[in-house]
Amino acid sequence: MNSRVRVVLRRCCVALVLFSAPAGANDCTLSLSQSQIELGALRPGALAMAPGQPDLFLGTRRLSLNIACPWPTSMVLRFDGPAAGPQAFRFDRQGRFTVGLSNARLDGKPVSLASAQRPAEASASHLMAPGQSLVVLARDLPAKGRFFSAQVEIGTHLPVSATRVRDETSVEGRGRFELLPGE
Repeated sequence: MNSRVRVVLRRCCVALVLFSAPAGANDCTLSLSQSQIELGALRPGALAMAPGQPDLFLGTRRLSLNIACPWPTSMVLRFDGPAAGPQAFRFDRQGRFTVGLSNARLDGKPVSLASAQRPAEASASHLMAPGQSLVVLARDLPAKGRFFSAQVEIGTHLPVSATRVRDETSVEGRGRFELLPGE
């Protein structure tokens, strides 16, 4: 699942462009509810800044992630993209976006999510961290299933300095959802 987040500054439009693809050897298909998310336009003078904050928060957008597999499969997920800190992904040279999952269901039943590196810290929602994967748990154990769904929450942030441009300027971020081989 490839995705691209694009920001155009001066008259700033932020978009997340998504592509679906088979998930490797699992013969599973990943899909997202929207192929593009328009986050709006930024115009000089129309920016609301929180006092003392170095970044503009451009809001959170929600979409659905679905995975369908022909047979029960371990659900270990990763969002692969350039890092912008321990829990965010990078726009070109400026800004960051976070990718969170919540309301996860496996074969129609609620499940929890945990970092594969810390499976004891399971929760109903989890931020995707660069270089790390999330494992789907049922009753605190790694789970297998045919159909997985979750709500994806994309939060975008730009530094105030990124808005100081003369002409329309594009800033892009890229990443991809992956279903990893499980045990």
